[in-house]
Parts: sequence; structure tokens; C-alpha cells
Amino acid sequence: MVSNREINIFAGKFLLINIYSNLKYSIFLLVFIVSLTARSQNTEYTMTGEYQGKNVYVQNPLSRDKINFCASEVYLNEQLINTSPKTSAFEIDLSNLAVGASVFIKIVHKEGCVPKIINPQVIRSKSKFQFLIVNADAQSISWSTMGELPFGKFFLEQYRNKAWVNISTISGKGSFESNQYSLPPAHHSGDNKYRLKHVQNDGKIFFSPVFNYFSDVDPVSFFPTMVVDKITLSRESEYKVVDSFGNQITQGKGKEIDLQRLKAGLYFLYVDNREERFVKK
Repeated sequence: MVSNREINIFAGKFLLINIYSNLKYSIFLLVFIVSLTARSQNTEYTMTGEYQGKNVYVQNPLSRDKINFCASEVYLNEQLINTSPKTSAFEIDLSNLAVGASVFIKIVHKEGCVPKIINPQVIRSKSKFQFLIVNADAQSISWSTMGELPFGKFFLEQYRNKAWVNISTISGKGSFESNQYSLPPAHHSGDNKYRLKHVQNDGKIFFSPVFNYFSDVDPVSFFPTMVVDKITLSRESEYKVVDSFGNQITQGKGKEIDLQRLKAGLYFLYVDNREERFVKK
């Protein structure tokens, strides 16, 4: 026969195991959320031009915390060349490029500060191409150009979840005189940020100024947050599901997301240009 003392000891051990398990999960969530917050507080600064024999110098102020520097990653023509430069100014070496070659600089930086290229004139393009007008409204994205060369392409990009995403591609008309273009929009709720990228047949790249459109459509909602087999969206939308390690699980467009085969745990839903958390039971 089991004594009351033995029952109490067993209950105490069970309680300690349960507390320890919950504490481990809570610590994991806290560490992950802190790291995710730090990762999400990044944005981009970009500049394009042509190499003319001189390197580019960047002013790198302190970030908002007044401890770390602003720039996190530096890319040259989509190749990572510098990570977290720990100095107030740094050089981007272009000497491995041919004179006249395209230069595309991207600096990923923390929010609340912006790196500054000190000598932008050294890569200023001598091309005659230019964007004349760029505009977004409820029905379309429209723009006009001049100075095009034959066989160029336009890429319409939208800023989604802290990154520029290509949403449409069309061929240029190739006329040196004025050209008019229009594409259907892909607005999400709230503020929409767009830019156009033009790539000439010789590889030179040009970006339009960033332009905005505010959509007053209701934000996309979803349920449940404790998921058994699926998530239902309030309307058909593009979505992406990512696990707690940043690995993409699924993406698509629709009103329902089938998650029956998903393992139990914490996940993130990217929809309507925002991030939401849910738990799979």
C-alpha cells in the first residue's frame, strides 16, 4: 500500500518536472522573439550607377542604441562584401570592375539611422535613360521613360516584409523618345511602397524613385491562433508560413492554408505585409 508521504513525493517531482518543462519552453520563446525582433529591425539603402575608376566611401553613423554602428550588411552587385562594419566610415572597393560596368550597391541597415554615400558622383551614370513619371493609384501602377535602348526589361518591385520583392516583369518598348507603361497593382492594406527597376540589354541597372499608395481596404485577418488542421483568412491573399528557425514551410495564394501535416510548435504567418504568430497543436 502506498503511503501518503510517497504520494506527496511523487506529486512534488511531477510538479517540478512540469515547471522545468514550461520554463525551458518560455526561455526558448523569449530568446527567439528577441533575436527575431533584432533581425526584423533592418531596412535597405540602395544606389546604382557606373564604375568610373574610383571607389565609393560610406558614412556609417551609430544606430539608435548609440552603441552599434548603423550598417549590417554591404552588397556589391548582389554579392555580400562586408558584414557589420565597425567603423564610422568605410570604403567599397570597385577596382575589380571594368570601367563603365554597372554598379549596384545595397546596404542593409538598422531602423532609425541611414548610412550615407559620401561621393555618389563617382558612380553617377552617364546614360541618357531616365524615369520621367512614376505613379500608383487604386487601378494601376503607371510610369513613363525616355532614353531607352532596345531589348530592356522593367521589374516592378514592392516592399514586403522588410525586402523588395519582384511582382511583375515586362519588356521595354525600346524607343529613345517618351514611352508609357501601366501594370495592375498588388496593393495590401495600409501603406504600399513600390519602385521600378530597369535593366538594359548591356546589363546596366536603373531604379526609379520609391513611390507610395495608401490602401484603405480592411486588413486581412486570420483564425485560429491555436491551429489544429488549417488557417482561414478573411479574404484570398498571398501568404507564407515559416518555422521558428526561419525555414519556409509553405507559401501560396488563397483563403485557406492546409496545415494538417505540420508538427506541433510555434510558427509565423506572413500575410498582408505583416508578420503574425500562431501555434500548431
